[in-house]
Amino acid sequence: MSQQNSIWASLRTLIDPKTIPFLISQGVLPKLLPVGTLLLGIIAGFIWAYAISPTVYTGAGPVNLSDSWKQEYIKQVAWELSANGDPQAQTNAKNQLDHLGNAADVLNRMMATNQDQTLAPLLQSLQPLAANNPSELAKVTPGFLNGDIMPFLCIIVVAVIFGGAVIVNTIIPITLLFQRRSKERSTVQQGLDAERRKAMDSAKKSAAAAPAAAAPGAVDRGTPVGQYMSTYILGDDLFDDSFSIETASGEFLGETGAGISKTIGVGDPKKVTAIEVWVFDKNDIRTVTKVLMSEHAFNDDAIKAELAPKGEAVLVKSGTIVLLDTQTLTVQGRVVDLSYGSGALPANSFFDRLTVEISAWPKKAAGAAAGAAGNAPEMDDIFGDTAAR
Repeated sequence: MSQQNSIWASLRTLIDPKTIPFLISQGVLPKLLPVGTLLLGIIAGFIWAYAISPTVYTGAGPVNLSDSWKQEYIKQVAWELSANGDPQAQTNAKNQLDHLGNAADVLNRMMATNQDQTLAPLLQSLQPLAANNPSELAKVTPGFLNGDIMPFLCIIVVAVIFGGAVIVNTIIPITLLFQRRSKERSTVQQGLDAERRKAMDSAKKSAAAAPAAAAPGAVDRGTPVGQYMSTYILGDDLFDDSFSIETASGEFLGETGAGISKTIGVGDPKKVTAIEVWVFDKNDIRTVTKVLMSEHAFNDDAIKAELAPKGEAVLVKSGTIVLLDTQTLTVQGRVVDLSYGSGALPANSFFDRLTVEISAWPKKAAGAAAGAAGNAPEMDDIFGDTAAR
């Protein structure tokens, strides 16, 4: 009894006027919208099919009649044949019986069960004329598309289509296909960009406080055609900076940049122990590279041997300067900010932050200086004693 009361209470809850406002307040309505749309479509389909535009059968023939109506049809043919003495009447009766398709079978069943003595001789008169007509029967013979199993197949196909759509939508929501992809960077990437900007600002202040000319090993080559800041921070696993070297007039000279050369340990974020600085000269077939190594990597012979093919190994320290010379370019990399990470790995084994100031100068033409220096003796030879005086 308690179970019946529980069922009744559940049914009353469904029709309670407070139910719909409650579902709306709980945010359930949007989830029920697809189901409601499906039910509304089914109801609208039934209304259209049975009320607005019901199915109308046309073009049916005697072969489409049920057995009871075929028996009535045969009776009418028999009465017509007995009432008409025209010799053509038998031909007409035979043609009419042929349209039934199985006139012989229906007539035999009628004669076996007939108890009307008046009708018996009339049915006997039709026996020579009644024959089965396979061509007519073929019109109503059940096939794959008009058999009894077809309605069930339709239900199964519809269920599979809608069920498959629901399953696919559960795994990959269809709404994602129509959502515009955000052009904004992810929160993680935005955070990394903010950290890089902060580190670069700090590095620029450090670079301004300690100019390259004052650093050990630095050479004053005048104003570079390009000067860039490349900053790596822990977590930037895709760090790979590239800068185009161009003259003031826009002439392309080459490219330079910095990127991850070697990581150690496991897990995320990657622990970078070496960063390579490189330069590409459009007039040189080589790409010159030098590898800035952490203290741990520089003292590890295995790591140094692994990275040797990439370029010369350099122990990275704050203020370290590396020079990369190509056929027509000189590129200087200066470490202006350095910070090691800490953790389970050996001390000073991976970078927490590293900023390299990269400056590029085009080399002067090889013959320009020599030509200028060689002109003085030639002038003395030309003017001789006059020049000496």
